[in-house]
Amino acid sequence: MEEKRNNDRIAFITMGMVAGKSENIACCLENISNHGALICTNGPILGVIQLEDIVRLKAILISPVEFLCKVTRIDADRIAVQFLE
Repeated sequence: MEEKRNNDRIAFITMGMVAGKSENIACCLENISNHGALICTNGPILGVIQLEDIVRLKAILISPVEFLCKVTRIDADRIAVQFLE
C-alpha cells in the first residue's frame, strides 16, 4: 500500500522519553515531520500505551523540547504520534 503524506519526514535519530499516563518509556526518535513523529522503543509497549492515548514526547533536537502528542499507530516496538500543539 502506498502511503500518502502531506509533509516530508526528516530522518532524525535521537534519544528521548515518552511520558504516558503511568510510565515513562525510553525511546529513539526515528523521524519527524511538521505534524508527527515515529518513535522506536526497546521492546513491546502494548498494554502500556494505547491507541489514541495523549502522551508527551521529550527529546533533544537542537535543545531539549517537549511535544504533546496523540498516539496514532502502535506496531510492537514502534509508536506513531501526531503533534497536538
